[in-house]
Amino acid sequence: MADNPIRQLMNPSSIAFVGASNRFTSMGTIQCMNLIAGGYPGEVLPVHPKESTVLGKKAYRNIADLPYAPELAVLVVPTRLVLDMVEDFGRLGTRSMVIVTGGFRETGDQGRGMEKTLVERARHYGIRFLGPNCLGIVNTHLPLNITVGPMQDHNGSLGLASQSGTYVAQVVSYLHRSGIVLSKAVSVGNEADINLIDCIEYLGEDEHTRAIGLYIEGIRDAARFLDVASKVSRIKPIVAQYVGGTEAGARSGSSHTGAMAGPSRLYEALFEQAGIIGVESIEDVYKTGWALATQPPLRGKRVAILTNSGGPGTGIAHTCNRGGLEVPEFSREMQEKVSAFLPGHASARNPVDLTFHTDMKALTEEIPRVLFSSDEVDGVIIHGIMDTAFMELLHPVLEKFAKITKEDLIKMASISMDALVSMPERFGKPLLISSFFGKEDHCIQTFHERHIPTFDAPEKAGRAMGALFRHLQFRSRPMEKAEDPGSPPAEALRIVEHASQIGFDEFSAKRLLKVYGIPTPREALSHTLEETLLKAREIGYPVVLKACSPTVAHKTELGFVHLNLKDEAGLEAAYRSIRGKDGDSPLLVAQMLKGDRELMAGITRHPGFPPCVVFGLGGVLTEALDDITLRLAPLAPHEASEMVDGISSRRILGHYRGMPPVDRAALNTILMALGRISIHFPHIREIDLNPMIVVNGKPFVADALVIV
Repeated sequence: MADNPIRQLMNPSSIAFVGASNRFTSMGTIQCMNLIAGGYPGEVLPVHPKESTVLGKKAYRNIADLPYAPELAVLVVPTRLVLDMVEDFGRLGTRSMVIVTGGFRETGDQGRGMEKTLVERARHYGIRFLGPNCLGIVNTHLPLNITVGPMQDHNGSLGLASQSGTYVAQVVSYLHRSGIVLSKAVSVGNEADINLIDCIEYLGEDEHTRAIGLYIEGIRDAARFLDVASKVSRIKPIVAQYVGGTEAGARSGSSHTGAMAGPSRLYEALFEQAGIIGVESIEDVYKTGWALATQPPLRGKRVAILTNSGGPGTGIAHTCNRGGLEVPEFSREMQEKVSAFLPGHASARNPVDLTFHTDMKALTEEIPRVLFSSDEVDGVIIHGIMDTAFMELLHPVLEKFAKITKEDLIKMASISMDALVSMPERFGKPLLISSFFGKEDHCIQTFHERHIPTFDAPEKAGRAMGALFRHLQFRSRPMEKAEDPGSPPAEALRIVEHASQIGFDEFSAKRLLKVYGIPTPREALSHTLEETLLKAREIGYPVVLKACSPTVAHKTELGFVHLNLKDEAGLEAAYRSIRGKDGDSPLLVAQMLKGDRELMAGITRHPGFPPCVVFGLGGVLTEALDDITLRLAPLAPHEASEMVDGISSRRILGHYRGMPPVDRAALNTILMALGRISIHFPHIREIDLNPMIVVNGKPFVADALVIV
């Protein structure tokens, strides 16, 4: 990590700040004030053309007047000044910059040209920079803050990298109220030089960061993203929100494969393959990330739920189950231990429901100790712990019946949380808290101070525990890598070269598949009726007859496919039907596959991404069923297996209604072979194998489409 440019950005001994003044309402001044007032221990060197001092610091008229080359320069100046200032700092010897100024690529062609010049000048001087059009960085451990949001908490453990400056700079009060403390945070802006992937790499090795949160609008280099994130996620959890994949942004394709593998699915596949936990909101990035950053990792899937109300407990249990976790009924011995602290009407089965039992010691100490110490439990979620906030609400009612001040009532209500907050570390198991109260409650305040995650809805706590389980699954994956695709076979090169000149028809597509070991039916080309009848006799009835032209993609809709032809009479009728619509194209005579299930597979491509391998349910209803999984090529064996297991209808791949299980090894072979083809032949844009018919458990490609 020594050469990662973010290390220098986060740990400078001196900072030159250009764009701050003594006018407290300007953006640059606010950022510089936060830097100084936040306790930055290094030297701050303001540059201002008129002021002799800025915010109590000696100011310099020009960059050339600085007494030495600062380790970091921050620019919050008009766009027209940036290029010359980069050159001035380059000549001085500064090698790290944060360029907050906007007005570059995001504004159009002229700005794009300026950004290109900016990169060229920075590279000439060996400068690495963040931005432009960013809102700066935060290091709560130095401390260092050059954003517009004042630093409120220090020494956190959740790292953040965001393609939105707001989510770094304007969320400080929200994070403070939620008890969440960042370790390092980076607003990447236009990513003209330093990018989001550099941030993941840096945070992955940062000693203060235990989990990483990402806000993503788009990734330009998905191959490097996948490589870096896959390595980091085995060590530290990564949670990410992606917001660029709506249907409006999806690219339509010529095949089923291309049409279904739009951006949202592509990023979901990228996250899954990289071991990243995808979430739906920025709140989940912070709160789920905080749970991953502060709690011991899950070692299993069994969750104990402790609550003072049945509804929240049921909501948590339901959410946990949907996330793949178990909420097992406790053993008789365990229930007896728990029951010792319950009122007679309460349940000890799991969830443990005190039904608004007012003895908070049972909820905060006695029962949690039983749960954490049990071999039947891997993680604990508690709902309903409260003390002072509830009594403060109750005081207007109580004072009508008893003479007690609010202060005395709150003092009486306050309970000790010392035993509970120490249990996660003591037992090595995560603890998550659900409560409808916030920091106004003494208990919640204590949880925040001791870095125990709290959630304002039961289901949110359940989803966060599900994220801990996803990270356990990612950590448990095999350590295997995708095999080296090597060079394409000579026969494949000949087939592709010839077909690329005249167009890929189905026969050529299947010849290519056979070279890679993908099973296809017996078939042959014919032109005349006599030749068609001869080929059918050689293959054996029943057969299929199709028009075989590179210009026709979806033949069924045009009446160019005739199935289950059992004799010569049926074959001759099919021949004349096709010839009535197309008198020139070759015909494909193929073995009629009689199977019990139809699947599909293929590849497609998107700009900036490695080729994508697709698998799912097949047949004419492929797009309507919309049950597919994706991975980026090349595939490791476990990735192919995860694709097969990832479809919602995976049950039909096993013993199902008298059908034998599908040969999963054969499916894996097909998917990995498709990955190799996509690497070997970059000009093949899409491959669509639909349907793949399962015959006695073995998959065969009944139809194939290749688009170059």
